Amino acid sequence: RFLNVTGVQTCALPILPIQYALTYPERLQANFERLDFSKLNSLTFEQPDTLRFRNLELAFEAMRRAGNVPCILNAANEIVVAAFLKGKVGFLEMSDIMEQVIEKIPYIAQPSYDDYVLCNQETRLLTSQLIKTSK
Repeated sequence: RFLNVTGVQTCALPILPIQYALTYPERLQANFERLDFSKLNSLTFEQPDTLRFRNLELAFEAMRRAGNVPCILNAANEIVVAAFLKGKVGFLEMSDIMEQVIEKIPYIAQPSYDDYVLCNQETRLLTSQLIKTSK
């Protein structure tokens, strides 16, 4: 049985994507044992806290609304994360900016390829403008 990379990441011991962000560009050396699935008795899953982890709720919203909203979220996320890594926006501001962009870019229920291209460009421009005015 194979697990995709996401599955392996999710089930791994504390090697977290946030660790990479906090220690970038350095990498911390892991000093713990690798996860051995044969020693696990069970896995427990809980409902995610979408109030605390707002980006997850934004992703769920993008899936529910469909159309061009996933494109908007993806483009806004790429711009806002790049700004965060450069120190131009705070960690908690990222969700606020992405939510504003989703509200301001016109919704298209059945976008064409050209709609996606234009939506991507408009989203990146608007996100950059919101980042400049957020400080």
